[in-house]
Amino acid sequence: MKTIPPIVFSLVLATAASAAPMKDRVTGEELNARRIASASPISTLAQPGEEVSRVARPSKESIINQSVILTDGTNWTLVPRGAVLHMPEAHQGKIGGRPVGNLLSWKQFAASNRAWISSEEVTLRQAEGVHKMDERRTAFWPKQDKIIVAVHLGGPISVVAPKIETANTY
Repeated sequence: MKTIPPIVFSLVLATAASAAPMKDRVTGEELNARRIASASPISTLAQPGEEVSRVARPSKESIINQSVILTDGTNWTLVPRGAVLHMPEAHQGKIGGRPVGNLLSWKQFAASNRAWISSEEVTLRQAEGVHKMDERRTAFWPKQDKIIVAVHLGGPISVVAPKIETANTY
């Protein structure tokens, strides 16, 4: 028969002596009482009062009212107001009409209508009106027979006209 080393035997005795005494088993009634007492942690949270007001939303604002609709007769897309930089007279009927057909994302719409629509990448500073756009690029737009839409990182963006600096600024 094998013998137990004295160190292991002393550890087992020390662990058994320091262990907490066993408690009685929980009965079914006590378990149900505990469940009812802690039914849901959400129920312990404070409920909002009646005087909490809801966020007021403007009733006449919509994404359609803040956008320009471009359509090809079959599909349409939205661009923000101020994003159309150049509009040739030949394409006046393709802007601002009623949405007809399928709504496409800007990238899908621009890809399927690249014969008459083009984009001009602008920086955020140009869109804010802090920096001017390159005059060589803007002079080229009237020579094209395409609608030019301002984009930033591939998505349409509104462009504010650059501010004119005067000598007498206060």
